[in-house]
Amino acid sequence: MTPENRRQSLVSIIVPTVNQLELVEKCVVSILKSKPSVLYNQEIIVVDDGSPPELQRDLRHRLRPYPVRLLLREKNCGFAAAVNAGAAASRGDYLCLVNSDVFFPRQFWLDPMLREAGKPRVGVVGARLLYPDGRIQHGGVIYLPAQRTFDHEYRFRPGNYPPALRCGEALAVTGALMLVNKRLWERLGGMDERFFIALEDVDFSLRAWEEGWRVIYAGDAVAVHHEGYTRGRTPADKDPFWYRKEIESITRFSRKWRGRFTPLPVAGGGRIAGKNEAESISRLQALRWQKIAGRKKQQQTAITG
Repeated sequence: MTPENRRQSLVSIIVPTVNQLELVEKCVVSILKSKPSVLYNQEIIVVDDGSPPELQRDLRHRLRPYPVRLLLREKNCGFAAAVNAGAAASRGDYLCLVNSDVFFPRQFWLDPMLREAGKPRVGVVGARLLYPDGRIQHGGVIYLPAQRTFDHEYRFRPGNYPPALRCGEALAVTGALMLVNKRLWERLGGMDERFFIALEDVDFSLRAWEEGWRVIYAGDAVAVHHEGYTRGRTPADKDPFWYRKEIESITRFSRKWRGRFTPLPVAGGGRIAGKNEAESISRLQALRWQKIAGRKKQQQTAITG
């Protein structure tokens, strides 16, 4: 098949939001200004997750000039439910989840993510996210056993910190900017809606590994993330409702995955051959998790077979 006859992939960009107007419009404008490359087509689906009727009316008015589909939900059911609704309405070969507080300073930001998504058994791709001041907000997800929690690798490092420019396996990537193969999404049934506001992205990534797919961090895909714009950044400035839902999601995650992370390495333990850079902890943990997940799948196959 010649390149002229090859069908371009369609990427469905899903933007979940609640109680926001200007922020959503800025996000949509940023996506449109960044332009899709010749490698793919795109559609944009904004999902309002139960804002008051008057705010939804204003949002519809604000987005009317743009090539966007707007889904209005009557009740606030959380991030996972919102992106699942957007995915159900999508037509794309890939789903790209984009928080409404994410903006794109460069054109063709999606190209590196699609490049990785086109490789064998790659189901999920994340990106390097920066704070507005240029420091790194996300460079893949790591597990911290002492705290029994997850964090972002390279957080607060300079935006051009060399190890964060890598492309390779990650234990998980944030749902603030996540590209997913549609076949994998449907196989897993989307995000687990029991996680209202936290860790649904980590849960999805771990389940992707268990299904034999790979999760990849693409350090050459860059966006700016105003982290916590909707729900706050610390317990002190978070709305009590969001904070309660976050704690509930963390508790649910702990119960679901209890004891599974003990074998994961927590330090690089060496250098990449030929480079004066520490190995990515997220990659080391990903490769370890891949083995753990593979053994579990073999056991399940043996039982059912």
